[in-house]
Amino acid sequence: MKGINVDSLIGHVFKLWMRNKKQILDEFGLTSPQFDVLSAICYLGNRKKEIIQIDLSEETGIDPMTISTILRNLEKNDIITRVRGTINTRVVYVELTEKGNNLYNTASSKMSICCNNIYRNIDEKNLTSQLLVLSNELNKLNN
Repeated sequence: MKGINVDSLIGHVFKLWMRNKKQILDEFGLTSPQFDVLSAICYLGNRKKEIIQIDLSEETGIDPMTISTILRNLEKNDIITRVRGTINTRVVYVELTEKGNNLYNTASSKMSICCNNIYRNIDEKNLTSQLLVLSNELNKLNN
């Protein structure tokens, strides 16, 4: 491994990962941010009754204005519904439609199969440990 530039390797792996993810999501007509938002809707939906747009922003790390655009596009494609609150009309509740739930489950399953294939020859515990160290160091630089 002598002579390998870690920065270049991380960049190369990230590009390949995103390209692979894009190929899978293209089959379902989804972008990566849309898939991330759908994942957050499912994750939050399992934990709380009502999901609002700011919850999705906090869960995904995507700014609220971009979340709004993503949700508008998902709603146009009948993947989610948005309903304004009756008491506080500034609040918008979000949930998956039946079509959206089926789409997400199928796309998520395909992503999981892909990940399992990618990780089959990798020591995931060691990789996870090293990535957590890297993430912590990067967080220190950004605070």
